[in-house]
Amino acid sequence: MGTSRRPISLHRFVYRTLTLRLALMAAAAGLLAAGLVYVAQERHLGAQVIEETRNEVGLLVLRTQAVSRESGMDGHAAFRQALAGRIQAYREGERGAYVYACFSGPDAPDIVELRDPGYALAEEVRRFIASRPRPHPGTGELAEIVFLGERMHVHVVVPLQDQAGQRIGSVQAIFAPSEATLAGIRATLRRAVFLTVLVVLATSGLLYPVILNLVGRLTLFSRTLLEANLETLSLLASAVAKRDSDTDMHNFRVTLCAVRLAEALHLGTGEIQALIKGAFLHDVGKIGIRDNVLLKAGGLTEEERGLMQEHVRHGMDIIAGSAWLRDAAPVVASHHERFDGSGYPLGLAGEAIPLLARIFAVADVFDALTSRRPYKEPLSFEAAMTMVRQGRGSHFDPAIVDAFETVAPEFSLFCTTRGDQGVRDELRMVVARYFSEGAVVLY
Repeated sequence: MGTSRRPISLHRFVYRTLTLRLALMAAAAGLLAAGLVYVAQERHLGAQVIEETRNEVGLLVLRTQAVSRESGMDGHAAFRQALAGRIQAYREGERGAYVYACFSGPDAPDIVELRDPGYALAEEVRRFIASRPRPHPGTGELAEIVFLGERMHVHVVVPLQDQAGQRIGSVQAIFAPSEATLAGIRATLRRAVFLTVLVVLATSGLLYPVILNLVGRLTLFSRTLLEANLETLSLLASAVAKRDSDTDMHNFRVTLCAVRLAEALHLGTGEIQALIKGAFLHDVGKIGIRDNVLLKAGGLTEEERGLMQEHVRHGMDIIAGSAWLRDAAPVVASHHERFDGSGYPLGLAGEAIPLLARIFAVADVFDALTSRRPYKEPLSFEAAMTMVRQGRGSHFDPAIVDAFETVAPEFSLFCTTRGDQGVRDELRMVVARYFSEGAVVLY
């Protein structure tokens, strides 16, 4: 009975969605962990260099005093010599080197400064120092990570105090960690990220069956509720049909026909769901029509015709109280409108008529023409198609009639060869397919 796309099943959706979301969660947690570890390492390195710089300042003070006593140099010259010696010692070390250092006395102009001219990034260091304000007597302790020439450095400012605790100046320095130190930091980051992602994945793996079980229960509950809604929908439609014409096959055939037409027009799942609901309930308002009008064998008077047309309003009143049936309103309210504006209840014309109502109108009239009724015999397929074509542009949307031409022969042959039970079975599968996808959409 034709071909249509296969909506994704609920179970496949649940498995796929859970796996994808858990993977995304693991990736997000890994990235977050990487950021936190990086910040922690950055702070740790800064704190470590601060402490080393404090110790270095103490050694510089002692060395300066020793140089001054041994050589008779003034304080600035002695500090310069002591600083040069300590920089050379760090250059030969394994953790890294101080590539810039300066001493600022209590008075800002009183500055002793030493650079490492042999350092490959000496120019970048010079530009960085020039861009920063000189430490002044009120400058506090500072440690920050800076990237010069895409290489990590640590910029520190440490207040200098004498033995009595009085501030006598500040030491500003730039420390360049060695390649071995940087490699160690990178290795630590990689290990931390790997272990964190591993823990997240392991936790996700443990949680997956638990979540899947809970979602499975929720899915079962949702499916049970959906099946109850669909069963109620079918029973209500059947009750109306029994009261009207003693058969519910019109509802089944016209719904199936409308779905095939909607598929030919490439409507989405949500629209087809609404069309199915509207097709089942298009005449639900006939419950409110008196028997002497609804079941009258002969023609209706003008007054009776007006009463019969009230079934549209009754139908809208019935579905208005249900949020689940609200999307059936276009079909229930407008399936008797005509493309040329001569229909009821509002006399809508053209595309002012909802698309679902325009689709249903073609399927409804076609089935009415080809069905046996107490007051008429069924028309042949060819005769019914001739009448549908005659309504093109007046009763029906021309584009929908053109699409109906492509599905009507196969649909009519299916109904003839498979009979009522075949129509029931096919419609059951169609409803299950589209509303299973609907359950997926709800999640």
